[in-house]
Amino acid sequence: MASFQAARSFARLVGLAAILHPLVTAQNTSYNTGVVVDGTSFALNGDNLSYRFHVDEDTGDLISDHFGGSVTESVPMLEPSVSGWVGLSGRVKREFPDLGRGDFRVPAVRIRQSEGYTVTDSRYQSHDVVQGKPALPGLPSTFGNNDEVTTLVVHMYDNYSAIAADLTYSVFPRLDAIVRSVNITNQGENNITVEKLASFSVDLPYDD
Repeated sequence: MASFQAARSFARLVGLAAILHPLVTAQNTSYNTGVVVDGTSFALNGDNLSYRFHVDEDTGDLISDHFGGSVTESVPMLEPSVSGWVGLSGRVKREFPDLGRGDFRVPAVRIRQSEGYTVTDSRYQSHDVVQGKPALPGLPSTFGNNDEVTTLVVHMYDNYSAIAADLTYSVFPRLDAIVRSVNITNQGENNITVEKLASFSVDLPYDD
């Protein structure tokens, strides 16, 4: 048990928050509910912005659907075409891209196991919605009271390596701001090395 607790402490890492504040042109000034959950589809709303993503039923990945101006209608889920040598995971916009499953873009997380491999298979496990914004122990962070900010925490888990990842989205609707952080916990018995951890990953258009 002592080694198990030591491993947990060794690998626990809190990512610095990324504040998302896009340039938006929508003129919707009505107050929106900060976090709306429909099954495993998530809508984060500001007065003038919307952030949408959902859980892929087949892979357990979090798939980004929309980030930008405020939308009230459902956002269609795009079906990427799969051909050539790039697999499905490399053709969708993942909220928390990991390493070693056919996605050759820059990952948000790279963890080296004690055996030396760096493949990670983080899948959706559950989620929580809480009022307010949890503090980041030992790190500077934003804050707000319960009527100013709502927080969505999405729990990801890798069954092979027993590594948990908590993705946190704190929504300040009146400020049109979303603050993100990520927390990695080693629930296995072997030490791990977190070589890279980013709380925010985004795909930008490459046609322009």
